[in-house]
Amino acid sequence: MVYRSFVRVLALTTVVSGWTRLDVGSITSWQVDNKASPGAQQTSPTANPSASEIESNPWAKARPYFEKPFPDLRANVPELKGLAPATSQDPLTYILDRAGEKCVDLLSRIPNVISREEVTTLVPKPPRMGVSIEPYIGIQREKFDYLLLSKHTESGTKLEEYRMVNGRPATTATALGQLSQGFTSEWLRIYPGNRSESRFRYLGQQMMDQHHVFVLGFAQIPESVRFPARFQLPGKEVAIFLQGVMWIDSRDFRILRMREDLLVPRPDIGLKKFTTTIRFGEVNIAKAGSSLWLPQEVVIEWEFKTQTVQRRHRYSDYRLYVAKAKVLPATP
Repeated sequence: MVYRSFVRVLALTTVVSGWTRLDVGSITSWQVDNKASPGAQQTSPTANPSASEIESNPWAKARPYFEKPFPDLRANVPELKGLAPATSQDPLTYILDRAGEKCVDLLSRIPNVISREEVTTLVPKPPRMGVSIEPYIGIQREKFDYLLLSKHTESGTKLEEYRMVNGRPATTATALGQLSQGFTSEWLRIYPGNRSESRFRYLGQQMMDQHHVFVLGFAQIPESVRFPARFQLPGKEVAIFLQGVMWIDSRDFRILRMREDLLVPRPDIGLKKFTTTIRFGEVNIAKAGSSLWLPQEVVIEWEFKTQTVQRRHRYSDYRLYVAKAKVLPATP
């Protein structure tokens, strides 16, 4: 059994250097039950949206973009340029099963790791402000240590992610967007026990980053998602459901890239777009015993009311994390 507590947060905060600061991100906690088979149906404390919530929101009758004609799909996802469209859905189950096996294997081996993270947030200047040499209202660059803890117990495995500044958890008082996290475990979306929360479509084959890849589309099923992403606005919290595309290496069935979009825009709250693109890569860590598969870069773009914002996360120098403890003599 795998269950996930996953919250994306969009919150208006302060004004920084003349532009409104937007904190966007996710808090992610994965729990994997060692006693359940990898393909078992998930069971967990439910946090599903209510029936009234589903009926009152636009995703109730949402049509994923992978159901649209191919030219429209490619317009939604420009990264699909060069895709050879699938003529059959027969390979879908095989691809999902093999990719799921990779998730199970990685989860069993992943240790506590830490990396360097560079975060750049850009707020482009709206067109109404005219042409100028500086195309951005605000630019902010920050550096962190990004920590992924893998806790193996008799009841299961739990993945927790933290952003650190000088050895302490980052907070909004010291860093912009401290909630933008959750990327290193995003591949668990296709863990066998999680597949029932989404619909999948085999889209075809493509060359991506010099790899031959299988391309899959996915869309969350609102009534099946136990812990939907939720956007938090002043005095209001709304559920958000996602669709996307994943590019899976045809040689070893590891995810090379993932793209996630809103299942439908939310004009009722001013959220027109929220797109996350994750690029994964092989990471060789000394003393880890084998290679891992972790994010190299994450790009988030969103349009909220009148602002368009882009945030880029780059990860490097992955290494084992070992907590240090210091024994102090007893005070007389």
